Amino acid sequence: MSVSEKKLIATSYLLMFLFITLIIPLHLFPCFIAGFLAYEVIISLTPWFEGLVGSSRARWVVVTLIAGFVVLFMTLGIVSLISFLTSDMQPGIDITAETNRIFSDIQNRIPDYFPSLLLPESAEELKDHLFSLVESNLSMIRNISHSFLHGMMTIFIGLIIGAVISLNKPSGHNTYFTQQLLERLHCLSQAFHYIVFAQIKVSLVNTLLTSIMILVLFPLFNVHLPLGKTLIIATFIFGLIPIIGNLISNFMIIISALSISLSVSGLMLLYLILIHKLEYFLNAEIVGNRINAKSWELMLAMLIFEAAFGLEGLVVAPIYYAYLKTELRAKSLI
Repeated sequence: MSVSEKKLIATSYLLMFLFITLIIPLHLFPCFIAGFLAYEVIISLTPWFEGLVGSSRARWVVVTLIAGFVVLFMTLGIVSLISFLTSDMQPGIDITAETNRIFSDIQNRIPDYFPSLLLPESAEELKDHLFSLVESNLSMIRNISHSFLHGMMTIFIGLIIGAVISLNKPSGHNTYFTQQLLERLHCLSQAFHYIVFAQIKVSLVNTLLTSIMILVLFPLFNVHLPLGKTLIIATFIFGLIPIIGNLISNFMIIISALSISLSVSGLMLLYLILIHKLEYFLNAEIVGNRINAKSWELMLAMLIFEAAFGLEGLVVAPIYYAYLKTELRAKSLI
């Protein structure tokens, strides 16, 4: 290998390092996730359609179906979601009275050795707290709204970019430097595929087990968890975040169970602990085996990236760590 080729390889690594480092500070993280996800989904579904419509048109068919699904989801999603979530509420229920009852039960059941845990005692007090919180954080709410709109736009652009790239056929006349850049991108795409699709499997299993407890076992004993369906949705969404997301969803479920009784919350906590232990095995089997990483390695990477980039760094850490191990393995360094 000549000196010029070594310089080109080093330059490709440097550009990739700058790319993955600047994604979060430039607020392009949603675009990155959406683009890679669209690309991987299209590439994964294409072989299923090649036998039906031919290899030349398979990707176009997949892109068309995905675009139609996105439009349909955006059209009917809000109405369906509102209908699905409000089905937890019984007709004619007094929301204020029910909220007061839940707060009163929680206040009575919280042990005396938690004096620092202050909760609203009524719906009126909760409303006052919320209005005061909104009034004192108007600038932050504006920033959050701006960030949300920016995130939605970048997600939409990322989906388009991912679809366009998946439709482009690779050129056979690439320079050596272009080949090196494509190799870096291929390793990153491979790491993304390993982590995201493996975490989806873990989240599905976790959500299924949680659903069995909330929708099957509890109702057998005439116990109905408040907002159970909403909690199941939250379990799947937060479950896409490795390790930490499971803790967040578990906390929400325990708070809901606590509004019924301490015994129900204790039983739910025990069940969630068992699921959490099972998730360690699932992560080790599904995620860890894909990149030959232990749970402590992923947690350490998440800790470092969270300190550097915040919540987005927490989400992207497993992908970047998998990319690092993919590159090292390709060079036979590990």
